[in-house]
Amino acid sequence: MKRSKEKFYMKQILGCIMDGEIMATGKIAKEVGLSEKSVRNKLNELDDFLTQNNLGIIQRKPRVGIWLEISEEKKEKLEAYLDRPGELQLESYNPKERVTEALKVLFNLRPWQTITTQKLSEKLYLSVPTMLKVMKECEEWLSYYNIKLVNERSRGYRLLSRENEYRIALRNLMMERSTSATINQNLDYFFPNIDVSTVRKCIIQAENEWDYRFTDESFYEILIYCCIAYQRKEFDNPLMMENHMEELEILQKYNEYAFTVAIFEKLEEVFHVRFSQEDILFLSIQILCSKFIGISEIEITLEQVKKYDNQLVKFVDRLLTVIGNIMNVDLVSDQKVKESLIVHLRPTIFRLRYGTPQSNDLIDFIKKEYKNVFRASWAISILFEECYNVQITEDEIGYIVLYIQAAIERKIHQYKAILLTNFNMGHAQLMKERIKKVVPEIRSLEIVSTHDFKLDDYYDIDIIISSKETKVKDKRIVVIPNILSENGILALRNYLDTINSNVSENPFSPECCLLFSPELIFTHMKVQSKEEILKVMSDAMKEKGVVTEEFFDTVMERENKTTTTIGNGVSLPHGSPAAVNESKVAIAILDEPVMWDDEPVEVVFLLGFKLITKDEINRIQLFYKEYVSLIDTDEKILMLKSMETNIEVYKYLIQ
Repeated sequence: MKRSKEKFYMKQILGCIMDGEIMATGKIAKEVGLSEKSVRNKLNELDDFLTQNNLGIIQRKPRVGIWLEISEEKKEKLEAYLDRPGELQLESYNPKERVTEALKVLFNLRPWQTITTQKLSEKLYLSVPTMLKVMKECEEWLSYYNIKLVNERSRGYRLLSRENEYRIALRNLMMERSTSATINQNLDYFFPNIDVSTVRKCIIQAENEWDYRFTDESFYEILIYCCIAYQRKEFDNPLMMENHMEELEILQKYNEYAFTVAIFEKLEEVFHVRFSQEDILFLSIQILCSKFIGISEIEITLEQVKKYDNQLVKFVDRLLTVIGNIMNVDLVSDQKVKESLIVHLRPTIFRLRYGTPQSNDLIDFIKKEYKNVFRASWAISILFEECYNVQITEDEIGYIVLYIQAAIERKIHQYKAILLTNFNMGHAQLMKERIKKVVPEIRSLEIVSTHDFKLDDYYDIDIIISSKETKVKDKRIVVIPNILSENGILALRNYLDTINSNVSENPFSPECCLLFSPELIFTHMKVQSKEEILKVMSDAMKEKGVVTEEFFDTVMERENKTTTTIGNGVSLPHGSPAAVNESKVAIAILDEPVMWDDEPVEVVFLLGFKLITKDEINRIQLFYKEYVSLIDTDEKILMLKSMETNIEVYKYLIQ
């Protein structure tokens, strides 16, 4: 009843001024039977309604009166509203919407353009005094981004800002009411000359190739930034990215950077334009940092990357502290596991935040074989939620467990040993029991007579203990004349310390560990031909999403041109970088050698390398350097072949 009465008075007031007659507030009040104060309030509401529906403007002039400024066409439309009960929907004054509309006009100006107060008031259907009030509010909004609203005499308003702040402010303005319909309207408004649907398709293609699914909000932010980069490239306004070489090197280690490169490569191919390195850096920083660290958005420099990376280092320290306390082992001082986890978690956090969690076919094995470490590692799940607002799955925990398990085994390494002796069995047994009692790190000890010893039969042994010098030369042999004495035991322990110090000299550094995945390692493979081997390995890589459908064909194309055998029964085939989504190495260890062109091959490393970022190129160069030492002797090849499971091989490569 009250609402109907309100509408009645509103229509009565409109009726007084509909014909353009100038009337005083007091006269209108007398005509409709309200106080002058009530009439003024209702006139404000009517003015909002008319402006929002583009139906006219109520003008006021002191000591003159009030009148309705309206065209004949709009007058007919307004009369139609008045004739239909219930059609007049009045809303309260919303200053924020007027500020938003004014900002949209300002941000839509080209750098050399200006607009006067009169033009703005005409565009927004506001009086000049009201427009001036709105501009004051616009100044406050812009000041948050260090953007100045300059009013040039005889020319009008324009924005003065650095390019970094401009892009962030425009993104926020377009996302202010983040409904899909509103954002799409803003995209049409700000980028009328850009094929936004094609930009959208390029981002979706990159998502599919990388197996990431951004939230709607994150997707729209990337879309807006890409459109801004395309539109602003002609204005030659530099982004502030210089003099930050250290931060640049850090940024290039993150998947966010490589993902951004992939997007811009697609845009360049489709639109035949060239984006700057600064465009790539700016967007990758936004994806990496913008929502996840407590830094003002105004300070968009590469310093954010450094702070983000420091946060990751501290996170890994906390992770190792928590698990180490539960397992009662010092993990924090292990620089190897720390570096390895930092490298591993960079893409993991990106995947958890934006993509689908990585599946782990070995999780049941990990939970069974390393159950204590797995249970302890679950305690870190809350750290992921606290620091990165992501939930980690048990599959992802499984990969972390393998790094922790390898670190623990390094600290309490268990050795296989043989004892070479010519003593009688009783004396030899006494020596064996003495060694096992005082050196528990030796988990198995076999007695072998010096006469029967053949080195080839013991390629998987860690230590060979002998009381005399032998004709055979091998770095695993330690000569201890009297193993039962205190000096003998001390000599054995000193030798173990030497081995432990060399454990860190494992095949690959932490940077290269990211290239390996246990699901892409095959032991005891039974195949008949190189084509069969490469098909199995390529299919596994394709299923994991690291290569495309075309990868196998590119591998075979290269095989047909030249052999990829490198000696020692090892082959090193590779596919085209164009068919690779993420750099990975698949490994196959065969039960029986197969002929690879003219040579027998027992171990195959299938390389899928994507050479985009500087960090990727450095990692792959480092892989080739370290790979040589992995397979340079028959002894090392035998060691690889002796490993029973893919987990065992994986731990050996990353430990």
